[in-house]
Parts: sequence; C-alpha cells; structure tokens
Amino acid sequence: MTGAGGRKRARPGEGARLRTELLAAAERILDAEGEDAVTVRGVAAAVGVTTPSVYLHFASRLELLHAVCLGVWDELGRSMSEAASGVDDPFSALHRRCVTYIAFGLEHPLRYRLVMDGRATEASRQVAADCFRYLAEAVEPCVTSGALRGDVAELTRTICAGLHGSVALIAQQPPETWPHDLDAYATNTASSVAFGAAALGRLPDPSTTPDSDTLAELFTTPSATRTASGPSGSSTP
Repeated sequence: MTGAGGRKRARPGEGARLRTELLAAAERILDAEGEDAVTVRGVAAAVGVTTPSVYLHFASRLELLHAVCLGVWDELGRSMSEAASGVDDPFSALHRRCVTYIAFGLEHPLRYRLVMDGRATEASRQVAADCFRYLAEAVEPCVTSGALRGDVAELTRTICAGLHGSVALIAQQPPETWPHDLDAYATNTASSVAFGAAALGRLPDPSTTPDSDTLAELFTTPSATRTASGPSGSSTP
C-alpha cells in the first residue's frame, strides 16, 4: 500500500527511517530556500507522505526546524574538545573553547538563531544545556588551578552570556555588515570574555561598579625591586 506521492507506507519499526528522511528533506529546503520555506506540508510533500505523518514525529513546525539544527549542534562539542586537545594550560584551553564557540555560531548563523533565539522547545533546552556543559568542563580546571576564582556554575553562566551575545549580535545583522576578519573577531571577543571572567573573581566587591583605580590595581604590574647581597650582607639596587 502506498501513501501520498506514491511512497510505500512504513512497515512497523520503520518510523526512525521516516524521521531521518523528514529531517533530511527539511534540511535541504532550509539550506536552499531559507527558514520560511520549511513547512510541515512542504516537507511531507518532499518525502511523499501525508502531513499527519510528519506530526507523528514532530509536534510542530518549530520542533521540526530545531531538530534539523540539532544535527549541526552535535558538532560543537566535538569541535570544542578538539580545539583544546593537548593544551596543558587550563586558561588557554578555556580560551580555545570560547573561540571555537564563536566561530561555530557564525559559521551556522541561521541555525544558531533558530535554536538559541527562537521559542523555547525541548531542542533549544538541550542545546543550552549542552553548551553550558561544554564550557563548564573547561571552567572547572581553571577554578582548580586558580586562573579563575568563584563558583564554577556562576562563572560558566557569565561566560555563556558573553559568548552568546557576541554571536547573536553579528548573526542577526546582514552579512555585509559583519567584521571582515571573523577569525580575529572570534579570538578578540573570546579574550574579552575569558579575561573578563578572570577579572570578576579578583574584584574587591563584584557587586559595585569598578572605576579606573580598580582597573589599575587589577592590571598594572608593580615594578619588581631587584636586590643583590653585597659582601657585608647589605642589599644594593
């Protein structure tokens, strides 16, 4: 027996295959025609099934779109781990993960916006949880070593906010307004976020507004006083 478009109805146990076909069709439409072109009816027609068949796997059009995006987001964790692989210094490893996050978001701006800025769904919650976990894995060794000071969860939340903002600010703009050197943008912004998190734990009172004097105390290195012992044991400059 066949369904819409002449496609044979799935036998018991073939539901997973249909879901994969629906996702593949939605991905092709998304990449070729954009978000607005991805509709439940259009995806059903592309696969050759009825519209209700799509709803058996996805509760809404948004869930379908987010499921498409999740396939790409699976790459983020691998990319962040690879970027920090073999790096002994924990703060350097964190910085590399931050750079990778920004670069990844700008490489997939449409899917980033769909998952991170769209209406909350199970897909968007999963992505948020995964991103937090990827960064917490790098923040914890920094706290252990003393490179960062404070609670791991709070520091990770602060870093996530900075990284998300740096991607969202650019991804929501027309491509012609983007920075010409995206690699430099990713590196410099990651540095701002990472060093900002490091400074946060060193402020005398993070709840107050820091001033120029606080800045000087944090980032001005005192001149080292060199001394040498003379024959009589006295110190000379």
